[in-house]
Amino acid sequence: MSKNAKLWVGVAALVAACPSFFCGLFGVVTLLGGSTYEVGAESGQMPPSMGLLFLCLAALPWLLPAGVWFFARRKAHDEAPNW
Repeated sequence: MSKNAKLWVGVAALVAACPSFFCGLFGVVTLLGGSTYEVGAESGQMPPSMGLLFLCLAALPWLLPAGVWFFARRKAHDEAPNW
């Protein structure tokens, strides 16, 4: 892997880490029952099961650096297989 590719993997990991951290934190707080919502005149407690959704969404951005790593480690002269 070239030095430039390593840089891009690091940048992709940093871009994924920031929103993922806050989404995961919000998911944990929601799972523990500490979140409320307010929509117009309605307000109430968020269901703790929504916290699990936010935790799954927090894991989703980590596919970006994994994809960058996967495509960066491939050599430039690799070709698609002939089927």
